[in-house]
Amino acid sequence: MKFSSSPLIQKLLLRSDLARVGVETSPGGTVTTAKQIEWQRIGFIKLPLEPPFRINSFRDLLFIFINHEALRLLFCIIWLIVCGMIECFMAQLSDIRYSYVYQGKTPALQDLLFDAFPYVSNVQLVNYLLETTVICTVVGLAVQSPDWTTRWTILRRWCFIMGWLYLFRSVTIVVTTLPSPLKEGCIPPSLSLHGTAGQRFGAFFETVAGNDQSCGDNIFSGHTCVMTSCALAWRIHSRAHRVYGWLLYLVATAGILMIIFTHYHYTIDVLLALFIVYVSWYMYMRNIRDATMKYVLGYGDHPEMNVFDNQAGQLAKQKYQYLVNQPHPLGSRLLMWICMYADGLDIRLRSLGVFDRRGKWIQPDAKVEQSGLEC
Repeated sequence: MKFSSSPLIQKLLLRSDLARVGVETSPGGTVTTAKQIEWQRIGFIKLPLEPPFRINSFRDLLFIFINHEALRLLFCIIWLIVCGMIECFMAQLSDIRYSYVYQGKTPALQDLLFDAFPYVSNVQLVNYLLETTVICTVVGLAVQSPDWTTRWTILRRWCFIMGWLYLFRSVTIVVTTLPSPLKEGCIPPSLSLHGTAGQRFGAFFETVAGNDQSCGDNIFSGHTCVMTSCALAWRIHSRAHRVYGWLLYLVATAGILMIIFTHYHYTIDVLLALFIVYVSWYMYMRNIRDATMKYVLGYGDHPEMNVFDNQAGQLAKQKYQYLVNQPHPLGSRLLMWICMYADGLDIRLRSLGVFDRRGKWIQPDAKVEQSGLEC
């Protein structure tokens, strides 16, 4: 069944490229009915792939109820409500904390609820663990990389992503100002108040050296960014035995926990850093994979659908959309091109003959492309 029987409404409301992405008609129309009941297992849940056609027992009725999509929606709605209730409960705990911390009341409840982490006074332990993580990552990846091309690629990736994280962090720092968790009654240094533009930018090197004396909390944690980026770089590129990777993960984890134990940052700074760093690495690496699929195999902006179209037979796009339901996946060509340049992917594509000497894409000829679609 099409979206609308009226061509005028289709022309006014619907996009013209729906057939290209396989959603011009209902993707569910590609489903075939199984002749016999087959079973699947998702974790500890075992269900038939199709609900029973006839109800012969209470068990069949239960399978129909559990397999129905409406029940899954009900589960998701319940999940949303429960998570919202937890959020409201935590907001009330935050009010309790405010009452005890900022209004001078007895700290007994506050100590019980919010001081579960031990306090470590030596802040330099954070810097020591940070330096250890960086050294282990650099030396380890340099030793096990097979050639200099690999070393340069890994280093460029780390530097580019860290640069993006610092740029994004500069925005979060300036729009939200909180008192430092390390200092009370701190007076900002004269450089922050009266320094020239050159002096302000030059303070970067003092920050790298661990001599930052800022009075405000810098949301989110830069130390966590560095250590998490090192761990992810190792996770993606390591060729060594897993035991070496786990040693690095333990050092990075100890460093991140020490940030909390020393009150170097608020816990929220660490949590935000962990999430933002992981998403940044994932986005970058995903763009490199998509660019490779696009320029080497000739796939479009939706490479997974193209792969599915090559291998799933008739109505492949409709089957894909029935399973994935993403007519317009998130992505940006500009971001892909930036990641390609930073990664040096265009250089590697030239070396394979995919790009010519001037960096122009040599597209697959129509015959090869057509034969690939018929596979």
